[in-house]
This record gives sequence, C-alpha cells and structure tokens, in this order.
Amino acid sequence: MNRFVRTARFKESCVISCILVQAVGSLITLSDGGRRVSRDESSFCHGLTFSGRAVKRGEKLRLRVERCGGDWHGALRLGFAHVSPEQTPLPPLAIPDLTRSPLYAAVIVPEHICRPGSEIEFMLKKNGSLRIRSSDGRTHTEQTTLNPEWPVWAMIDVYGQTTAVTMLGSEMKRWIFTSRSCPALTHIRHTEDKETQETPKLLSFLALDHDAPDCAECVVCYSDVANCSLSCGHKCVCTPCAMRVHMTFGTCPLCRITDLGARNVCVC
Repeated sequence: MNRFVRTARFKESCVISCILVQAVGSLITLSDGGRRVSRDESSFCHGLTFSGRAVKRGEKLRLRVERCGGDWHGALRLGFAHVSPEQTPLPPLAIPDLTRSPLYAAVIVPEHICRPGSEIEFMLKKNGSLRIRSSDGRTHTEQTTLNPEWPVWAMIDVYGQTTAVTMLGSEMKRWIFTSRSCPALTHIRHTEDKETQETPKLLSFLALDHDAPDCAECVVCYSDVANCSLSCGHKCVCTPCAMRVHMTFGTCPLCRITDLGARNVCVC
C-alpha cells in the first residue's frame, strides 16, 4: 500500500486514547465517563485531579471551564507530574504542596481566562517549559524543572472560583498530520505510553535488555518483562516501574541499595 494512502487513512483514525481523569481530591466528583470534573463549592481547595494515562511528548491537552462559583480568589492551576497518580499523595493544593518537589510543576491560570465556556490548552514543551493557551489565542509559558524525556501525567487543580471543567481531548503533531484523541470511554483504562516503554535512554541509571526472556516478570507490576538492569546488578523491573521506583524511592526493590547512579551502567 502506498505510504501516503496509509497516512491519509491514519489521519482520519483516533490514534491517541482520550485523556480521562483518575486520581481525585476529596471534594471532587467525576461524571461523563471521567471527562467532567466538579469540585464541591464548600471549599476552594481539595480539587486535585490527575490524568489516567501518561501524556505523550508534544501532546496538547484541552479543557473547557464549565462552572465558576463562590467568593473565592484565584482559579484553575494546570501542570504535569513525573510521579504516577497511584504514587502521588493528594494534598489540598497543587501549589505549593506538590510543586515544592522538582517532580511536579504547575502554573496559575489567570482568572479572566477561566470564565465559563472558556477553552484552555496546555502542554509540556520539548525544552521543559509549560505553556498554556487561552481561547483568544494568548499564551503564557513558564520554565519548569521537569524532564520532557521522562513520563509525565497531567495535573489539574480545580481551585478557587473554578468549580467544574470538562476534558475536551488532545492533539499531537505528527510528521505530516495531526493525531487527535478518541471520544471518551465510559471507563478509565490504565495505559502506558508506548514511547516510554521503548525509549532506552530516558534515565541514565538503568540499562535495557531487549533479549530478556518472557518469563522474567517485573517484580513491581508483575505484568511486563523485566528488561531493565539497575546499577546494583539486579534485572528485576520493567522500564516504567524502574523510573517510578527511582523517582519515588531511589532504591532497588530487591536489595534496597540506594546508589542507583550511572557509574556501573551502560545503556544497551
């Protein structure tokens, strides 16, 4: 089949799974299959939410502000996290509770672009900066401590005057076309970013063994092949779990050695 015919067909298909919300704060209610996020107006905080899958590199996420209420000051906060939602604590606020750590980053969205009906796009750029774009085309960019080569999850803090938002989907520029996310599902499926599983140089502390036998299961998730050798010598985890263990605990899950530096590791 001609390459350009295949490309044209791919252009019409949904190649990015929809961004749905997974971990939520204590005052958050989900609806519309995990796309709509609402916060109880009794408080201005406890509105933290995270995406149910890792965000792809260069993927632009879009949401719409559905409701504002209360006499609170401030509005939506948007950002990204290197730590997966399952391992992330849910404090009252994204800023400063989580952003004290270099593994989290968020920006304050101005109140005047968070009115009901406003659509906002946000993404992590290749240089590690976080950019938001409002409905009227205005953009705001802030540099972060995040590494764009590492897996990231979207972080949405339904804060202050903002009490409800709806995820509209996402898009990502390809070679000669743009990929857009599929319509929302009625359930949240945990998916891994295929790119993060296959990239051999995301973190310098691990080495990939592409010839690992099928029976060598990851000792953390027990589902993927253990294809990463830590600097202590143990080949016991898959790539996604290796990054999570490194960022969260910093120790080998078997021997608990804390020095997981790159001195004794060569990337295969």
